Amino acid sequence: MVPRSSATQDFADRPPWTRPGFIASAALVLVVVIAGVVVAIASRDDDRSTTGTPPPATLAPSEATPPQDLPTAVPTTAPAGVRWELVGQTAVPVSATAGPTRISGGTAAGYAHTPEGALMAAAQLMVRSAPSAGRDSWEPTVQRQFVSSSDREQLLAALGDNPDDSSEPGELSQIAGYQYQSYTPDTAVIGLVLRAPSGGTARYHVLTLTLLWRDGDWRMQAPPGGAWISLNRVTNDLTGVVEWGAR
Repeated sequence: MVPRSSATQDFADRPPWTRPGFIASAALVLVVVIAGVVVAIASRDDDRSTTGTPPPATLAPSEATPPQDLPTAVPTTAPAGVRWELVGQTAVPVSATAGPTRISGGTAAGYAHTPEGALMAAAQLMVRSAPSAGRDSWEPTVQRQFVSSSDREQLLAALGDNPDDSSEPGELSQIAGYQYQSYTPDTAVIGLVLRAPSGGTARYHVLTLTLLWRDGDWRMQAPPGGAWISLNRVTNDLTGVVEWGAR
């Protein structure tokens, strides 16, 4: 392994919105609004005011733990020991303890059966299922890591109709924080917060994501009708939100 320089390490450890020059190339995770990404929503808001069998999952250490003994306390501060890696133009978090443990072929899998594991899965799967990640990422991610449903098929169809993302650097949003809405060892509902590009007052998108523990890993539930817009809320209020990188 080639050791990283201290400058490279510092870049990886810092939250993406504090890095020099990164805001100009920050990418929006998100999303498909049948034929586009969530940033299209932001623009309108401003104007108005490979099918295959999933690879065998490596069971997380907690898999052998009885459900009643699994951790359920959600973190009230940003997880420690997180580094950030780029997927396309978007930075995603990676944790040595919460996952992902397997990153290959555009997908990222292997999350801890914990609230932190669900959080990492929410961020990774959301970014990797967006058009900006490229077809080599969104197609296997949605096919293999989203729960089978008619909504998933509609999401795949919408992505297939617009397989190439044409967003320019600076047009998209970046992960800024999160808010757990509910958590059990079987189901996690997490509001993933993204900061929209803005030259003035900060504005945020909150995507309400549902993850289910299936087959030894966290899986994403597709949005109703395959349209992420139904789960998107725009706000400038971060009350109750844990900001990633906050000290």
